[in-house]
Amino acid sequence: MEKYVVFGPIIIFFGIFALLIGGFFLLVGKLVFKSKNAAWTGEVIDKKHNVSDDDDRKENLYSLRVRMDNGEEHSIPATVQFYNEINIGDKLKKDKGSLWPKKIS
Repeated sequence: MEKYVVFGPIIIFFGIFALLIGGFFLLVGKLVFKSKNAAWTGEVIDKKHNVSDDDDRKENLYSLRVRMDNGEEHSIPATVQFYNEINIGDKLKKDKGSLWPKKIS
């Protein structure tokens, strides 16, 4: 009986912790899978560079505003290298199975 009183809460805590970690990995996997299955083509209509200042560090965030062929507009995150290669008016294409779009013109 004493074993259950001592180890019961510990087992319950680690069980709940394992469920939370498992749920997190399932969510990340689902998002990556959904992104890889998407395919689209669109035109860059805006470029944004935001700087977030925390107390001890500075973070640069780059994004491209893209108008898809179906008329929808989406904000696409970009690396600094890709951001510098792209100009407003360029066409982008993301193929099914890839994580990032490519410049097509």
